[in-house]
Amino acid sequence: MEILQGAAATLRFPEADGDPVSFSEDPVVTVTRHSTGAAIVTEKATSEEGDGDDAYFTVDLAGADLAEVDLLVAVWTDGNSSYTTYAEVVGGFATSLKAIKKKHGKALDDVDIAGAREAATTQIEGACGVAFRPRYGKELLDGSGSTTLLVRQPQLRRILSAAVDGEAVDVDTLTVDPAGLVISPLRWTEGQANIEVAYVHGYEIFGPAELPVRDLASYLLTKSPTDWNERATSVSNELGSYSLVTPGVRGASFPLPSVNAFVEDHRYLSVG
Repeated sequence: MEILQGAAATLRFPEADGDPVSFSEDPVVTVTRHSTGAAIVTEKATSEEGDGDDAYFTVDLAGADLAEVDLLVAVWTDGNSSYTTYAEVVGGFATSLKAIKKKHGKALDDVDIAGAREAATTQIEGACGVAFRPRYGKELLDGSGSTTLLVRQPQLRRILSAAVDGEAVDVDTLTVDPAGLVISPLRWTEGQANIEVAYVHGYEIFGPAELPVRDLASYLLTKSPTDWNERATSVSNELGSYSLVTPGVRGASFPLPSVNAFVEDHRYLSVG
């Protein structure tokens, strides 16, 4: 689940109808920030009645609690059973739910559209090797003995927390280079997986990603024809023969030519 930075949101458990709920009483939910471990809220969840056996529980989060990009960790427990869910606070969305709905052309539930948008964005970002909106990252790194560390994600924006051998580092003393460098005024202690860094990465806004994300999300919401072999690279019918764009075949990452073209043009974008 993705939540917009700075906007009020509601977390629910289970996240989808039909998943089992096995609490003996309304659970208490504790929501913490993955970057620092700081608690945002601890309170009894609200019970909601869905259709049939689809009861679920919710907790509301204020926009002020979501002012920073992060990963939220929610633990739901009644003292006997305990479940953990996650929600990522992101700095924006590549395209709107309205745009996807208009492209798809059929009445759809906003929850389903949001899920398709999240899947499409994540898949395209993964293929390109860079995030097209501010996102959260956290890594264990080897101390280099120098003043710089290199994280995996490009377009590094800021550091949320850092620790060396479990001791917190003042993030105000650290600077970043968009290429992925974390720069300290002192040398990082040498070691193996001895440094933990949580950070924000990705473009502030990247307009060209809007259409491919919209198109792939719409595609993911469309049921595949039941009379096509999913492994086929071409299909013939009374109208003629057609070549299909098959992911993994002839260099294609996705089933849509426009999305493949975007990935080809924007894979491993320069961070300079």
